[in-house]
Amino acid sequence: MGYVTVRGLIGSTEVQARDVEFLADTGSFATILPPALARELGITPTLTTRLVVADSRQVEAGAAAAYLRLHDREGAVLVAILDVPVPLLGASALEALGFKVNPVDGTLEPTRPFGPAAL
Repeated sequence: MGYVTVRGLIGSTEVQARDVEFLADTGSFATILPPALARELGITPTLTTRLVVADSRQVEAGAAAAYLRLHDREGAVLVAILDVPVPLLGASALEALGFKVNPVDGTLEPTRPFGPAAL
């Protein structure tokens, strides 16, 4: 299996959302945006959180809620703002919108009949 990339709309609101290509990272809980992109999208951190990165270091990152639309599903997701080379689409956003990554063909598949769930 290779890398799985996903196009989606993200922004501080639906009106401010724009098309972004993400690397789907099912090993990351958080969706992570580089600081410059977060600023362009109007996403301003409202809190600080500690994250464990791939090399096991703990880092502090700003975090905020953002509007995310993937395929025909949309909702609010938590994003972390951290210096990464490409935007990462984490497992929490995939779960929130009801998707999983198909490792065979590199696509998103629905895990339930509709998007965000309250349960």
